Amino acid sequence: MLARHGVEVDFLVECDTGLGRTGVQSPEEAAALAEVVDRLEGLRFAGLMTYPSLPETAHRLQAAREAVEARGLSVERVSGGGTPTAGRTHELAVVDELRVGTYIYGDRACIADGSVALEDCALRVVATVVSRPTRERAILDVGSKTLTSDQAVGVTGHGLLVEYPEAELYALNEEHGYVDVSRCDPPPEIGDRVTIVPNHACTTANMHDEIVMHRGGEVVETLPIAARGKVR
Repeated sequence: MLARHGVEVDFLVECDTGLGRTGVQSPEEAAALAEVVDRLEGLRFAGLMTYPSLPETAHRLQAAREAVEARGLSVERVSGGGTPTAGRTHELAVVDELRVGTYIYGDRACIADGSVALEDCALRVVATVVSRPTRERAILDVGSKTLTSDQAVGVTGHGLLVEYPEAELYALNEEHGYVDVSRCDPPPEIGDRVTIVPNHACTTANMHDEIVMHRGGEVVETLPIAARGKVR
């Protein structure tokens, strides 16, 4: 199809370097696939890729590169990712391209692993306290349909309440969030609005049709979430 339309696309061979998700399993498989791609019309073998970029991935990528080059092919780039390891990817001499996604927002997982500071987390979900059944419990009007049920390594709960860092958003229904406010002094009251840094920015963004951009509290633009609902 690509060749029919006179289009050529760069192709990177993905290598599984320890995550156990996708990618070829050995340097030999990487080299064999690179040869196949190099023979296909419309595709141009351009290099290797992996995720994530950890110190232990360097030797695997280097071995794959050497295996490919031994077959006479040129490895133009070696692409790595993502945000949690971005600050140290330069230490992997073999990686010369960095793919990062979450950095554009930051989230609670990034705070936990130290890759993004709280003050740099741009994505916030605004919620309202709709009930205070007890002194220890507050109920918010956001649930799994808003925040998703994703967890974050190193923390508990489903998001960080910026104004009440001692609170714990410990459970979610579809439309409600359960918050332990026993350590808050004073706790939030009915009608109070709070801002939540979600555990995972990517899936949270995908739950919404729009994102409101603001600067200093002033709304400057509302943008559609272009990929929302596009999974079929």
